[in-house]
Amino acid sequence: MNLTSASALTACQRVLRSLVICCASLATASCAYQYGESRAIHTSAEWLTTASEELDACRDLLSSLPAADLRELDADHIRIATWNVQKKHGRDWRRDYDELAGDSDLVLMQEAPLTAAASSDFAAGRHWSFVPGHHVRGGVTGVLTLSRIEPLARCSFTAVEPWLRSPKATSITTYGLAATDRTLAVVNVHAVNFTVGVDAFHAQFRMIGEALRDHEGPIILAGDFNTWRGRRLQVVEELAGSLGLRAVVFEVDQRVRRFGYALDHIYVRDLRTLETSTTVVDTSDHNPLSVTLGMSTGLAAP
Repeated sequence: MNLTSASALTACQRVLRSLVICCASLATASCAYQYGESRAIHTSAEWLTTASEELDACRDLLSSLPAADLRELDADHIRIATWNVQKKHGRDWRRDYDELAGDSDLVLMQEAPLTAAASSDFAAGRHWSFVPGHHVRGGVTGVLTLSRIEPLARCSFTAVEPWLRSPKATSITTYGLAATDRTLAVVNVHAVNFTVGVDAFHAQFRMIGEALRDHEGPIILAGDFNTWRGRRLQVVEELAGSLGLRAVVFEVDQRVRRFGYALDHIYVRDLRTLETSTTVVDTSDHNPLSVTLGMSTGLAAP
């Protein structure tokens, strides 16, 4: 065999090997998910059982009643900010964070690093609810919800990228609201990104819908949804419709877009929009979003 023939054969073998890997990824993309802290990968049947058990536990937690000694958010003025910080790659990220967080009642971060320095740094003076996602050399990143008051309950689950096998986390926290017996559910999402089709993406949002099925109070659903194609946005809109959520419209919309679709979103239920803003930054590949919300008229009374 001459050198040219050997090179051609080697190239052919590489292509075939890539095709086999690709087909294997496609075959498992819709049936392999990862939830909870166990980091176990489940088959379809195992996943259904595990997901059902976790959802039951999650719904029980989210139905917790406010404790008399816990502080409550002002139902007429709730300021929320959400930002994918891209693992703090930008040198001056703290400057942008300080401006964003400022007087926010709730700060939702995606790709937030969990380190001793970080938790005492930007989370100082706030209650923080962290759900681990991607493990990187030197630490773990995930979704982080910072709040001025202590959450009533915390619930979380993790979906795995079918191709890259990296986890994407979802955190749900609930808070008491002043002058009402209703509670606010806040969902911080870093959505599955690299997939063929939307099975894994849809499964992650279906879990959110199931977890919130029995919640009767206001809802904030926000984060990096990775909605870079129409079918993905349709999945989100279907969930929004089932829960009675509406998308917050930004008067000046500077959200990062891919293929014409915004990646980051805020959806709300039983809350009116008082003020919105988006900020262009160079410390992340996502621009932060802020919104001030108030409880819809007629719902604040006990």
